[in-house]
Amino acid sequence: AEVRSWKVWEAVAENSNTPSEALSILARNKNDGVRKKVAENTNTLSETLSKLAKDENGCVRKEVAKNPNTLVKILSKLAKDEKACVRREVAKNPNTSSETLSELAKDGDWLVRGAVAGNPNTLSETLSILVEDGNGLVRGLVAGNDNTPTEILSILAKDRDWSVRREVAGNPNTPSEILSILAKDGDWMVRKAVAENLNTPSKILLKLAEDGNELVFEAVVENANTPLETLFELTKDA
Repeated sequence: AEVRSWKVWEAVAENSNTPSEALSILARNKNDGVRKKVAENTNTLSETLSKLAKDENGCVRKEVAKNPNTLVKILSKLAKDEKACVRREVAKNPNTSSETLSELAKDGDWLVRGAVAGNPNTLSETLSILVEDGNGLVRGLVAGNDNTPTEILSILAKDRDWSVRREVAGNPNTPSEILSILAKDGDWMVRKAVAENLNTPSKILLKLAEDGNELVFEAVVENANTPLETLFELTKDA
């Protein structure tokens, strides 16, 4: 019977129609699963979330870190949590302050640093530090961030890891001079990303239309910015 009652309380805590007053009461439930559902619910008040941020269960604190109603000062405290999964969610949260993100950029867990690299609130100075990260996936997330400045994209365009260069090639903010260089990259997936980029100039697309790789060629054909004249020229060569 006790298990059944927990299941009922979990369902109530999860329900988007449950009023915040009821969620505040359920936040004191002794069952971890119930408190976790309260922490997930977007109806939960910031005051209740602040209390759950001190919960002994890491999974509950993780959900608090994800919740859009969690106060900035609470996210700052959770950024120091012993559990990496909690810190990761803080690093992903769009409400996390740039100062906190700057601190998390030094985290020992690469997934935390990667979340910082992808967060739209991360300052360019912080992204500049992450450019030097030893993990290619972190550098790739910097390269894919819409807020990454041109100077950093220029550095990452020369990265030893092809997947990082591919992210630069796909970034809508990458200038044509860099796209022109990446269009000659030795890895076809980088060239394909250039061919898919809607900001790639027509003269570069025309050059990529001659690429020996079929998938690069297809990306040029499917790019909405490829001029009709270029497409007509390609039909003559077919």
